[in-house]
Amino acid sequence: MNRLSVNGIWHVIQRNWMSFKKLIRVSIFPNLFDPILYLVAMGLGIGHFVSHVGGMPYLNFVSLGLIAATGMNASNAESTTNAYIQMHLDKTYYEMSTGPISLEEIIVGQALWAGVRSTIFGTLFLLVTLFMGILQSWLVIFIPIILFITGTLFGFLGLTFTLLAPTRDYLNYFSMLIIQPMYMFSNTFFPLSSVSPWLRNIGWFSPLTHAVDLIRQMAVGNVTLQSLGDVSWLIIVAIVLSFIPQRIVRAKLNY
Repeated sequence: MNRLSVNGIWHVIQRNWMSFKKLIRVSIFPNLFDPILYLVAMGLGIGHFVSHVGGMPYLNFVSLGLIAATGMNASNAESTTNAYIQMHLDKTYYEMSTGPISLEEIIVGQALWAGVRSTIFGTLFLLVTLFMGILQSWLVIFIPIILFITGTLFGFLGLTFTLLAPTRDYLNYFSMLIIQPMYMFSNTFFPLSSVSPWLRNIGWFSPLTHAVDLIRQMAVGNVTLQSLGDVSWLIIVAIVLSFIPQRIVRAKLNY
């Protein structure tokens, strides 16, 4: 694995940002439609029959969970579908690798950009909860940092699968078998404490579970030692996952 250059990584992020700026207006609605739909269906629909969950109104519980889920989905879209197009169809990775930028730097830059996208769209949904009057603590200013860490983690995870996928159709398996179950069973719509122990234990390993817990704690100003553990867990997993796509990128992209 080559030594990484900050300039090379920054160039990748800048290039993605320039492309994103051209499409930002048409990107906002698709990325926010899904969580808003779940907010209406679950928060307002089921919330009509369920009063309080986890020590807060069910609408608040779901809304805060969807902030993290929105960030995860934005990162996943960038590190799978968008990354696959750049790798194999547009040959963007090939063009950048012909210059002074290594494939490893492209991978790290792409994952960090996925973290930026996670922060952008997760923060937009955070503003939705702000207008709803759900946020109760000044600690919410740190939520974008959690979104960035979580998005970068899912960026490395998505890029690993994208590099291993033989065709674009295989990306659907990652979304259906990994991302969608995390979306549903990571403390987002119901507390894991109320489910069977085996499902609770599986849910604990989901990065989204820790991100959701952190965001809820920050939203109500109830940060504890557990919060430090959640942050540490996310950072450690992100670092571990970062090495995998860097090590396999040259074998899978034979430029």
